[in-house]
Amino acid sequence: MSETRKEPKQIKFRVSESEFDRLSAIAESHQMSLPALAKKKAMGYHMPQLKIDKAGAIEIAKELRAIGNNVNQLTKRANATNDVINDEELQDIQKELRAIWQQFSEALQNRAAD
Repeated sequence: MSETRKEPKQIKFRVSESEFDRLSAIAESHQMSLPALAKKKAMGYHMPQLKIDKAGAIEIAKELRAIGNNVNQLTKRANATNDVINDEELQDIQKELRAIWQQFSEALQNRAAD
């Protein structure tokens, strides 16, 4: 090892793909690295439950449901008529998706600031 570390001992272990995904999501939600999370958990540290803005989550869920309904209607129409979605409808869907992503981004920024 060419670099000097303050913690010279290393522990390695294997996890399944789903375990890795879950641990990665937890680490990301707590804004820490995966090794830092694993170390804290191994040392018995209890990760605090993150607070979720319930009203915001309900609003986002409603918007996602509406977009899902729109996509289903367009898919049914395309299958029934062998018609392809027009540019205007596609732009409407893209606007709705951008609005939802904007809400997600703002929610994440607000949570990071708390």
